[in-house]
Amino acid sequence: MLLVTNDDGVYSPGIIALAKSLSKISDVKVVAPKGAQSSAGMSITFHRPVRISNVKQRNYEATAIGGTPADCVFVSVHKLYSRRRIDMIVSGINIGGNISMQSFFSSGTVSAAMSGSIIGIKAVAFSKEISSEDEFLTVREFDTSAWWAARIVSFLLKKGFPDGVDLLNVNFPVRTRKTTPVRITRMAGEMFDDYVVERRDPRGNRYFWLAGTKKVRADQGTDLHTVLSKSEISITPISISSIHMDSVLRHEKFFDGM
Repeated sequence: MLLVTNDDGVYSPGIIALAKSLSKISDVKVVAPKGAQSSAGMSITFHRPVRISNVKQRNYEATAIGGTPADCVFVSVHKLYSRRRIDMIVSGINIGGNISMQSFFSSGTVSAAMSGSIIGIKAVAFSKEISSEDEFLTVREFDTSAWWAARIVSFLLKKGFPDGVDLLNVNFPVRTRKTTPVRITRMAGEMFDDYVVERRDPRGNRYFWLAGTKKVRADQGTDLHTVLSKSEISITPISISSIHMDSVLRHEKFFDGM
């Protein structure tokens, strides 16, 4: 069984296209936030109950969670499907890329995948760059990316993940085709040149938007360069364990006598 979630909400065209495509290769259960939870990161709801409701429209069925993407994963794993084997958590397709460390650590879509990895379930996060003029997106606009997602997930179900890899962060360019090249990449550091934008309200008071202009230049081999400069598909392998015992033992002496 594949558990499908996201951070754009249960009605997002990206998740509907993804669920439709994945249902051709596996049993799929969709559990996603009731509303948009972009940039929620790995936040978990502690201060109020997490409520659920069923969603049914045409051939699409899902469970809506009144909480964060991480809530969706934990409620699904520990309650809704606690007696089912979840082969993989598939998160997305996010509206907008989740490129660079700047986006990786804030994205709810990526964090949903990470939540699965933390409890031992392999995961993939899918995101798609969009044009600034794409205000009204439809399911059809995600069809090709969803086709690629099913192809990648099918490959992983058959072959497994590379050794030491817990999750994959996959980003599609704006114009994704079935012939678009796929590259294995590393994460860039930053995605924006001017991350904090300052403006003034009609009263002359300053306020800020935490968003800026996307970088034009990036190092080759990074997700940023691959997706934005070359318009190719980026797959970034991630290991959630960045602690190595050799390193711990080597630096233990540093704190002697503290």
